[in-house]
Amino acid sequence: MKTALAIIASGLIGFGAGLPAAFADASSVAGSQAEASQQLAQAGDGMAPGMLTTQAFKKIPEGETITVTPYDDNDLNLQLKTEFETELAADERVVAEAKTGLLLLFEAKVVPAEQAPRRPSLGSVRASAGQERDLARENEDSVEVEANVNVWSNTQDSVLGGRQEAQDLGASVFHINAVLRNQANGEVLWQGDAYYELMSPDTERVARAMVPPLVDKLGSTTANEPFEAR
Repeated sequence: MKTALAIIASGLIGFGAGLPAAFADASSVAGSQAEASQQLAQAGDGMAPGMLTTQAFKKIPEGETITVTPYDDNDLNLQLKTEFETELAADERVVAEAKTGLLLLFEAKVVPAEQAPRRPSLGSVRASAGQERDLARENEDSVEVEANVNVWSNTQDSVLGGRQEAQDLGASVFHINAVLRNQANGEVLWQGDAYYELMSPDTERVARAMVPPLVDKLGSTTANEPFEAR
Protein backbone atom coordinates (compact mmCIF):
# COMPACT_ATOMS: atom_id res chain seq x y z
CA MET A 1 0.00 0.00 0.00
CA LYS A 2 1.32 3.39 -0.97
CA THR A 3 0.90 5.63 2.04
CA ALA A 4 1.46 9.35 2.13
CA LEU A 5 1.46 10.74 5.67
CA ALA A 6 1.48 14.50 6.08
CA ILE A 7 1.95 15.58 9.72
CA ILE A 8 0.88 19.18 10.31
CA ALA A 9 2.57 20.59 13.39
CA SER A 10 2.76 24.04 14.93
CA GLY A 11 4.31 25.36 18.14
CA LEU A 12 6.63 22.43 18.88
CA ILE A 13 9.63 24.73 19.46
CA GLY A 14 10.13 25.26 23.17
CA PHE A 15 8.72 21.94 24.32
CA GLY A 16 12.04 20.09 23.89
CA ALA A 17 12.58 17.66 26.71
CA GLY A 18 8.90 17.65 27.63
CA LEU A 19 7.95 15.83 24.42
CA PRO A 20 8.71 12.32 23.22
CA ALA A 21 11.99 11.95 21.39
CA ALA A 22 10.16 11.79 18.07
CA PHE A 23 8.96 15.38 18.56
CA ALA A 24 11.86 16.84 20.57
CA ASP A 25 13.42 18.59 17.60
CA ALA A 26 10.87 20.87 15.93
CA SER A 27 13.02 21.15 12.82
CA SER A 28 12.69 17.42 12.21
CA VAL A 29 8.89 17.71 12.11
CA ALA A 30 8.16 20.89 10.21
CA GLY A 31 11.52 22.43 9.37
CA SER A 32 10.62 25.55 11.31
CA GLN A 33 7.72 27.01 13.27
CA ALA A 34 6.99 29.44 10.45
CA GLU A 35 6.70 26.64 7.89
CA ALA A 36 4.41 24.65 10.18
CA SER A 37 2.17 27.65 10.78
CA GLN A 38 1.93 28.18 7.03
CA GLN A 39 0.89 24.54 6.58
CA LEU A 40 -1.84 24.95 9.19
CA ALA A 41 -3.14 28.06 7.48
CA GLN A 42 -3.25 26.28 4.13
CA ALA A 43 -5.08 23.32 5.70
CA GLY A 44 -7.67 25.63 7.26
CA ASP A 45 -8.20 27.49 4.01
CA GLY A 46 -9.17 24.24 2.28
CA MET A 47 -11.96 23.39 4.73
CA ALA A 48 -15.38 23.23 3.08
CA PRO A 49 -17.85 25.80 4.48
CA GLY A 50 -20.74 23.31 4.65
CA MET A 51 -21.33 20.40 7.03
CA LEU A 52 -23.97 17.67 6.76
CA THR A 53 -25.23 15.23 9.39
CA THR A 54 -28.05 12.75 8.75
CA GLN A 55 -29.61 9.86 10.67
CA ALA A 56 -31.68 7.01 9.24
CA PHE A 57 -34.03 5.42 11.76
CA LYS A 58 -35.94 3.07 9.48
CA LYS A 59 -35.84 2.03 5.85
CA ILE A 60 -37.85 4.29 3.57
CA PRO A 61 -40.59 2.26 1.81
CA GLU A 62 -40.13 2.16 -1.95
CA GLY A 63 -42.75 3.84 -4.10
CA GLU A 64 -44.30 5.83 -1.24
CA THR A 65 -45.51 9.33 -2.10
CA ILE A 66 -43.53 12.13 -0.46
CA THR A 67 -45.23 15.42 0.38
CA VAL A 68 -42.86 18.34 1.02
CA THR A 69 -43.99 20.91 3.57
CA PRO A 70 -42.07 23.79 5.20
CA TYR A 71 -42.75 24.70 8.82
CA ASP A 72 -43.01 28.34 7.70
CA ASP A 73 -44.35 29.34 4.27
CA ASN A 74 -42.19 32.43 3.78
CA ASP A 75 -40.85 33.26 0.31
CA LEU A 76 -37.49 31.51 0.78
CA ASN A 77 -39.05 28.36 2.19
CA LEU A 78 -41.48 28.17 -0.73
CA GLN A 79 -38.50 28.31 -3.09
CA LEU A 80 -36.79 25.58 -1.08
CA LYS A 81 -39.97 23.49 -1.21
CA THR A 82 -39.81 23.61 -5.01
CA GLU A 83 -36.10 22.78 -4.85
CA PHE A 84 -36.76 19.75 -2.62
CA GLU A 85 -39.52 18.53 -4.94
CA THR A 86 -37.30 18.91 -8.00
CA GLU A 87 -34.42 17.03 -6.39
CA LEU A 88 -36.67 14.26 -5.08
CA ALA A 89 -38.22 13.79 -8.52
CA ALA A 90 -34.74 13.65 -10.05
CA ASP A 91 -33.95 10.93 -7.51
CA GLU A 92 -36.95 9.00 -8.85
CA ARG A 93 -39.07 9.62 -5.75
CA VAL A 94 -42.84 10.02 -6.08
CA VAL A 95 -43.66 13.61 -5.14
CA ALA A 96 -47.22 14.88 -4.66
CA GLU A 97 -49.45 16.80 -2.29
CA ALA A 98 -51.13 14.04 -0.31
CA LYS A 99 -52.45 13.29 3.17
CA THR A 100 -51.11 9.76 3.01
CA GLY A 101 -47.64 8.37 2.43
CA LEU A 102 -44.57 10.21 3.70
CA LEU A 103 -44.18 13.81 4.82
CA LEU A 104 -40.90 15.71 4.46
CA LEU A 105 -41.00 18.63 6.88
CA PHE A 106 -38.22 21.18 6.83
CA GLU A 107 -37.23 24.50 8.34
CA ALA A 108 -34.51 26.87 7.19
CA LYS A 109 -33.02 29.82 9.03
CA VAL A 110 -29.88 31.80 9.76
CA VAL A 111 -28.38 30.98 13.16
CA PRO A 112 -25.39 32.37 15.10
CA ALA A 113 -22.15 30.58 14.31
CA GLU A 114 -21.81 29.25 17.85
CA GLN A 115 -25.02 27.24 17.42
CA ALA A 116 -23.51 25.18 14.61
CA PRO A 117 -21.73 21.94 15.64
CA ARG A 118 -17.95 22.01 15.63
CA ARG A 119 -16.05 20.64 12.69
CA PRO A 120 -13.55 17.88 13.55
CA SER A 121 -10.07 19.39 13.22
CA LEU A 122 -7.72 16.69 14.51
CA GLY A 123 -6.99 15.65 10.95
CA SER A 124 -8.32 13.73 7.98
CA VAL A 125 -7.78 10.50 6.05
CA ARG A 126 -8.42 9.99 2.35
CA ALA A 127 -8.22 6.74 0.41
CA SER A 128 -8.30 6.45 -3.36
CA ALA A 129 -7.92 3.70 -5.90
CA GLY A 130 -7.74 5.74 -9.07
CA GLN A 131 -11.25 4.74 -10.18
CA GLU A 132 -14.67 4.47 -8.50
CA ARG A 133 -14.41 0.90 -7.24
CA ASP A 134 -15.00 -0.96 -3.97
CA LEU A 135 -11.85 -0.28 -1.94
CA ALA A 136 -12.48 -3.37 0.17
CA ARG A 137 -11.86 -5.53 -2.91
CA GLU A 138 -8.87 -3.63 -4.20
CA ASN A 139 -5.40 -5.08 -4.38
CA GLU A 140 -3.31 -3.45 -1.64
CA ASP A 141 -0.77 -2.14 -4.14
CA SER A 142 -3.45 -0.12 -5.96
CA VAL A 143 -4.76 1.80 -2.94
CA GLU A 144 -3.32 5.12 -1.85
CA VAL A 145 -3.96 6.56 1.60
CA GLU A 146 -3.24 10.14 2.57
CA ALA A 147 -3.46 11.15 6.24
CA ASN A 148 -3.20 14.64 7.67
CA VAL A 149 -2.73 14.89 11.43
CA ASN A 150 -2.45 17.97 13.62
CA VAL A 151 0.34 17.08 16.06
CA TRP A 152 0.17 20.26 18.15
CA SER A 153 -1.75 23.50 17.85
CA ASN A 154 -3.21 26.11 20.19
CA THR A 155 -6.02 26.96 17.74
CA GLN A 156 -7.14 23.51 16.49
CA ASP A 157 -7.65 20.06 18.01
CA SER A 158 -4.32 18.22 18.05
CA VAL A 159 -2.69 15.02 19.27
CA LEU A 160 -0.61 16.74 21.94
CA GLY A 161 -2.70 19.84 22.60
CA GLY A 162 -6.05 18.04 22.89
CA ARG A 163 -9.41 19.67 22.24
CA GLN A 164 -9.47 23.44 21.86
CA GLU A 165 -12.28 25.89 22.49
CA ALA A 166 -14.75 26.27 19.63
CA GLN A 167 -13.48 28.64 16.97
CA ASP A 168 -15.56 31.34 15.32
CA LEU A 169 -17.11 29.81 12.21
CA GLY A 170 -18.12 33.17 10.82
CA ALA A 171 -20.70 35.85 11.53
CA SER A 172 -23.62 33.51 10.84
CA VAL A 173 -24.51 30.07 9.54
CA PHE A 174 -27.47 28.95 7.42
CA HIS A 175 -29.20 25.86 8.80
CA ILE A 176 -31.70 23.51 7.16
CA ASN A 177 -33.34 20.80 9.24
CA ALA A 178 -35.41 18.17 7.41
CA VAL A 179 -37.44 15.33 8.91
CA LEU A 180 -39.16 12.51 7.01
CA ARG A 181 -42.23 11.10 8.75
CA ASN A 182 -44.78 8.41 8.03
CA GLN A 183 -48.13 10.24 7.90
CA ALA A 184 -50.03 7.13 8.98
CA ASN A 185 -48.42 6.85 12.41
CA GLY A 186 -46.15 9.89 12.76
CA GLU A 187 -43.04 7.72 12.91
CA VAL A 188 -39.77 9.47 12.03
CA LEU A 189 -37.86 7.56 9.34
CA TRP A 190 -35.00 9.96 8.71
CA GLN A 191 -33.61 13.32 9.81
CA GLY A 192 -30.99 15.59 8.27
CA ASP A 193 -29.22 18.79 9.26
CA ALA A 194 -27.14 20.92 6.92
CA TYR A 195 -25.09 23.92 8.03
CA TYR A 196 -23.34 26.40 5.79
CA GLU A 197 -21.09 29.29 6.75
CA LEU A 198 -22.35 32.49 5.15
CA MET A 199 -19.44 34.32 3.55
CA SER A 200 -21.60 36.64 1.44
CA PRO A 201 -25.13 38.12 1.55
CA ASP A 202 -26.31 35.67 -1.14
CA THR A 203 -28.37 33.60 1.31
CA GLU A 204 -30.90 32.41 -1.27
CA ARG A 205 -28.25 30.84 -3.51
CA VAL A 206 -26.59 29.12 -0.56
CA ALA A 207 -29.91 27.82 0.79
CA ARG A 208 -30.92 26.31 -2.55
CA ALA A 209 -27.49 24.72 -2.97
CA MET A 210 -27.88 22.97 0.40
CA VAL A 211 -30.93 20.97 -0.76
CA PRO A 212 -29.24 18.51 -3.18
CA PRO A 213 -26.75 17.18 -0.55
CA LEU A 214 -29.65 16.59 1.86
CA VAL A 215 -31.75 14.75 -0.72
CA ASP A 216 -28.71 12.74 -1.77
CA LYS A 217 -28.41 11.44 1.82
CA LEU A 218 -32.13 10.71 2.23
CA GLY A 219 -32.47 7.34 3.96
CA SER A 220 -28.81 7.13 4.97
CA THR A 221 -26.66 8.09 7.95
CA THR A 222 -23.62 10.35 7.84
CA ALA A 223 -21.79 12.46 10.41
CA ASN A 224 -20.11 15.85 9.91
CA GLU A 225 -19.64 15.38 6.17
CA PRO A 226 -18.17 18.51 4.55
CA PHE A 227 -19.66 19.92 1.36
CA GLU A 228 -19.46 23.05 -0.76
CA ALA A 229 -22.31 24.89 -2.46
CA ARG A 230 -22.24 24.69 -6.27
